[in-house]
Amino acid sequence: MKRVIFIMAILLISGACSRNTSGSVETPNSVVTSLKVTKKPVSGVKPVSAVLKASVFKMSGDYSDNVAIGIGADGKLTYFPAPSDIDINSAPVSLGDGWWLNRQGLGKGYRFTRYTFEEYSKLPEVPSMRELLDAVIPGAVVTEIRMLDIPASEAMDRIEEIKTILDK
Repeated sequence: MKRVIFIMAILLISGACSRNTSGSVETPNSVVTSLKVTKKPVSGVKPVSAVLKASVFKMSGDYSDNVAIGIGADGKLTYFPAPSDIDINSAPVSLGDGWWLNRQGLGKGYRFTRYTFEEYSKLPEVPSMRELLDAVIPGAVVTEIRMLDIPASEAMDRIEEIKTILDK
């Protein structure tokens, strides 16, 4: 009896895995061509895509060469980079009047550490949470942040436009 059940299970599985050799199969919401599923676009609906927007910020002093970390209201770390995530391209770019182009992904609750970008990028591993918290410069914080309607990937090429936006 067990052998019959086993054989029936094998037949059901092999039937479910049968191959269509006609080239393509249409289902209500997709088209299968060469065994690749491609969704049909829904009429009247634009595709959704997420584009990281550029942001600018002000800080309580000139900490433009210091790595920032995120600290929550409870005093716990919410963000810290790996040394391999930090390089010269992580440093913010001065826009004048205290504004800086955000290239490290800073936000509210971010504080600056004594680690410079160069020092941090050369560390063999991420400092411990205690070391990171101990490295925070007292009072060194992001004081204001503003999101822009410019893709982050284009921000460096649009510095003059960003400066004009900030002047308004």
